[in-house]
Amino acid sequence: MTHPRTLAVFGALGLLTVTTLTACGSDTDSPTTTTTSAAPIPITYHPCDDLSFDALAQVGFDLEHDRTDRQNPISHECTFAHIDPGYGATFAAMGRAFEDVVADERLEEKKRIQINGRDVSIADFTVGSNCFATMDIEPGVFQFSVTYSPTSGYPDRYVATIEQACSEAERILTALAPHLPDRL
Repeated sequence: MTHPRTLAVFGALGLLTVTTLTACGSDTDSPTTTTTSAAPIPITYHPCDDLSFDALAQVGFDLEHDRTDRQNPISHECTFAHIDPGYGATFAAMGRAFEDVVADERLEEKKRIQINGRDVSIADFTVGSNCFATMDIEPGVFQFSVTYSPTSGYPDRYVATIEQACSEAERILTALAPHLPDRL
């Protein structure tokens, strides 16, 4: 049996992979990349400090969490385990423009919607087992990642497909949207 904390670790690794690979790009990654260095986008919101734990508990999260802070680009992350269905989840406030995040070639957008009047991209992370729900909140993005386990021996207890993961990401982001700030 896979423990929910184990799933949370895999969720964190998925987001770490996206954040790290994005931050470590080279000049040849895309034709629009420039050699000038932009100033980091400052983000003061941190999901571990500012996201309502009451709201998280209401939608099924175990409140024990892991905290990560990264620079270049700035990313404040908080990883939780979700119970029933079981999966790892990471919430991140990132100092990157919405269009830059969703243009990442490793993301295959499933749909673009609005939640609480904000643009949201729901996407499959094609080099991992994650669905990302990315919400445009100035000056950066709020991103929620759901890890799925395609090899789970308990598909009735754990998120096992990309479709389940993306449906869950949309559901959770919709439920938590009223608790998110006007600005990160």
